[in-house]
Amino acid sequence: MRILLVTPNPSENLNKGFLSCQFPINLGYIASVLLEAGHSVKMADFNVMDIKLFPLILKEFNPEMVGISSMTSGIDNSKKIFASVKNFNPAIKTVLGGVHASALPIETMKDISSLDFLVFGEGEMTLKELAGRLSMGKPVSGVKGLVYRYNERIIKNKIRPLIEDLDSLPYPARQLIPEHLYCRQHVTRGFSRKYMKILELITGRGCPGKCIFCASSVVHKGHLRFRSLRNIIGEIEQYKKSHGLDYVSIEDDTFALNQHLLLGLCDYFKRESLSWGCYGRVDRIDFNILKVMAESGLKKMVFGIESGSQAMLDKMKKGISIEQAKKAVKSAKKAGIRFVECDFLLGAHPDETLETVNDTKKLIFQLMPDFLALSIMCPYPGTEINSLMMKLGQFPENPKWAQFSHFGKLERYNRLTYLTSEQLSSVQKKILKEYYTSPKYVLSQVRQIRSPREARYFFSLGMNYIKEFLLR
Repeated sequence: MRILLVTPNPSENLNKGFLSCQFPINLGYIASVLLEAGHSVKMADFNVMDIKLFPLILKEFNPEMVGISSMTSGIDNSKKIFASVKNFNPAIKTVLGGVHASALPIETMKDISSLDFLVFGEGEMTLKELAGRLSMGKPVSGVKGLVYRYNERIIKNKIRPLIEDLDSLPYPARQLIPEHLYCRQHVTRGFSRKYMKILELITGRGCPGKCIFCASSVVHKGHLRFRSLRNIIGEIEQYKKSHGLDYVSIEDDTFALNQHLLLGLCDYFKRESLSWGCYGRVDRIDFNILKVMAESGLKKMVFGIESGSQAMLDKMKKGISIEQAKKAVKSAKKAGIRFVECDFLLGAHPDETLETVNDTKKLIFQLMPDFLALSIMCPYPGTEINSLMMKLGQFPENPKWAQFSHFGKLERYNRLTYLTSEQLSSVQKKILKEYYTSPKYVLSQVRQIRSPREARYFFSLGMNYIKEFLLR
């Protein structure tokens, strides 16, 4: 079967100037599973490709199935793509997967009339079975994890169990998208394919956290699974031999939960003289392990701190303390990690106030991270905060999905009890402007610049922030 897998073009609402530009790992896994099953597969990532090329791709590849994996903000554009597919050839089967589809399977099928099938949960085995059955003309009624249409009815099959053995999956089919397309923006702040060979990968799936704003549990149900050290190193070695490699970006929701895996990778990175970066929780890490990580080549650590108010952290069920955040950031800097990023989220609970926002601002200036991500919470479907806001009457009846992004430009919904969307947007801009233009921050970064290449990168990043946050 000829199968075209697509990442939709991003919403015009997104601040594209500073967002990361990465190969779609999850879609890459699905592609590799389908290739292994004998199907002919093509990938098109319209985050980095011009959507105007889509008609030409349809004509040249002439797919029998088109599958899209989309976040909530991409649903409107996904709908347009499916409509164009059916306009080209009504016989082409259309499939949608991703977090949004998993959170709202029935509603999404009703909303997109040109959609034949919807996959909820992890998609690899479901799409493989679906493609196999369609190829042989067999019914799809027994395919777990699938929603489909039958006699003008929408049928939702049983849920498919999560994949326990992640090593059973072939490596993502990165060869299906030219790597040079991902040189437009940085892979992660501080590291860009313009200047080095970079590999993004995941070492596991799932997160044990209970954060009310996170949609990870929609697919993975909080069930944590890890790949083996051997399997991960195998993927790195394969990429290194074919492309060369300078930096590994570990994209797990939270890394360092598996100490055996962590230490094994540290040994490998040190032995191979590879630089790397990851995400971590402030309550699961200490100076000793950070020192080991730094000595192995860790150049960047990202901490999701979210708020400077302990009351807000407790309400959003973050499971950390302000003191843990301070200690972790201080330890990371002391360990010698080149870039420490701290991510914060305004409005992550309806009870956010100007006072709690000011607590967040104070903590940001105390921590002085190398990179600051300050976004406004978005109540994604399937999250606890979404359900809470619906109960409070703070969620719109007819939401505009294109506005559902932490990094949006459009006016946000007035979702909070004490603050308007205009106030949130205004305070976000003010904090970012004050932080990134503060003499203390600017001088600290200038002192750390080690090459003309880094100077050019930081200048470009600064211009993007000015354009996207300070001039609009």
